[in-house]
This record gives sequence, C-alpha cells and structure tokens, in this order.
Amino acid sequence: MTSSLILTDSTDRFGYDPITETYHAQHDWTSDSPLSITVVGVVAAVIGEEPMEMEPLYAVTDPDALDTLLSSGTEAGIQVAFEYEEQSVTVTGHGEIVVG
Repeated sequence: MTSSLILTDSTDRFGYDPITETYHAQHDWTSDSPLSITVVGVVAAVIGEEPMEMEPLYAVTDPDALDTLLSSGTEAGIQVAFEYEEQSVTVTGHGEIVVG
C-alpha cells in the first residue's frame, strides 16, 4: 500500500490522509516547545480554532505526563490516545500526532 499523505507544505510536517480521513503532524524535537503544545496547535489547525479559544488540554489529559512519557521521540511502541475538542487524538512515541 502506498501512502496517500498530502502535505500542505513540505516544511510544516503536517498533512492529510484522505484514505483514513486523518490529519498527521510530526513534533519537532529540536524545538523548545513541548509536545503537548504541538498537540494543541495541531488540533486547533484541524478544527479551525484559535488555541486560546479551545478547552485546556489538561481537561482531558495530563500535559506534563504526556510530555514526560514521550519526551525523547524515541519511545517506540508507545501510543497515547484521547479525545480532545471532539477529535480522536493519538500521539506516538516518535512524536507523530494523528487527529481524526
């Protein structure tokens, strides 16, 4: 099976998979921004909302625990899944964020 990921911009690490109807993003581990902030930003982009207008992430999951558990981007096999802003969100140990 070939990938159907359509990147909106080759530098933004964000794309849509029309087969699974999910959005995919990759956290930048070289950034000073924590993974939990990236999750909020990705969900905001998917639903077309400003992050400050959204429910706080801590209302559905512990952002500090998420950042700690998936802190290096090398935690193969780990996935954290939760519902946020009526979206199914999965974050992998490699920093991939799937929303849909």
